[in-house]
Amino acid sequence: MKKIITPAIFLFLASFQWGCQPANFTAWQQEKFDKTPITESQTKTISLRNNNSQDVEKLLGVGFDGSSDGRVHFSIDKVMVGTRTVGTKNIIVPPGSSLNIQITYKPRNLDTTQASFGGWVTGEEPRFNPYKPGEEPPPPDHSEATHRVVLLAVYESPQSGISQIELVGEAVPGPNGEISLPESGASDCQPGGETACFTGDFSIDIPKIFTTGPQQTPLAGPIRFSISDGIKLDMTDLPPIVFVLKGNGPGEPLEGQPIGAVSIVIRGVEGVQASGTFDGSQIEMQDLAFRIQVVIGEIGPEDALGIAPVVDFTIDKLSMTTEEPLTDGKITLMIDKTLSQNPSGNPIFDDFFGGVQILVRFKGNLTQ
Repeated sequence: MKKIITPAIFLFLASFQWGCQPANFTAWQQEKFDKTPITESQTKTISLRNNNSQDVEKLLGVGFDGSSDGRVHFSIDKVMVGTRTVGTKNIIVPPGSSLNIQITYKPRNLDTTQASFGGWVTGEEPRFNPYKPGEEPPPPDHSEATHRVVLLAVYESPQSGISQIELVGEAVPGPNGEISLPESGASDCQPGGETACFTGDFSIDIPKIFTTGPQQTPLAGPIRFSISDGIKLDMTDLPPIVFVLKGNGPGEPLEGQPIGAVSIVIRGVEGVQASGTFDGSQIEMQDLAFRIQVVIGEIGPEDALGIAPVVDFTIDKLSMTTEEPLTDGKITLMIDKTLSQNPSGNPIFDDFFGGVQILVRFKGNLTQ
């Protein structure tokens, strides 16, 4: 399993580089999110300005402190210097500019997080009180929950130190009484009635780049289709898909690029519903929309939730057609798309992927 550099390691590296001396400064602030129902989310941007008029600020990195289980409720959507998207490590902030960290709070359950950090404690188990004969313990409280995590920005120069931002979210039940989200990151799917479930593999082929043919990976969970009055797909029911491009030598996917590996994360765009026709054999759908995020290095699907991408854009108004009709429960669906010359607005990414043809296939079983 690939090891991920955590904020705790950032702190270790920082203390080593600073000669095992205490940090020159420690800054603390708190950011609260509005009360958020399960199934909904809120996003805000935290700005840390470089007020120095002459010196650039160098950061070892940003990330969540590992002492709280609240990390599952928060994600770092992107890290920017000004309006330019950068990675989470080795960040340079020019004089007068700002480090801007976009955070999304999406509560996954109504369990108050357990943590002990900087003087506050949450989620402690209540002391057990014995019950009298015939009494029963009260049911757990699912009316609300508090989720906390600490975001760290570790500075290297011109002054070493740590900015700590305590993120606080208040969660309440969803509009239909939901108290949790599916833990897999994909929708739960029970076939039958007006619901069909697709399970199988995702493959992607970029003929201009992939000299050895398409890349294929199993889907992390089922895709739920509504088959009432045609066919519909809520794009958030698509589990996150990760594929990795490796190698920058001659003939390799990243030939001539300054990095040896990138991970591309594909997920559905929130608030978008694709629709189309299904005659029992062929599926034709329009208006699919995907969010494309690019991360430097290699990650797995389990790491896709809290990434800080260097490229983040959407591709919408896509059409999906049937390549192999439904036979004995098996079907293959295909998307054929040629990207524009500037699909992401990132010059490095667009120079590499601009104008390329992409063939996406979903091959597996459709259960009704």
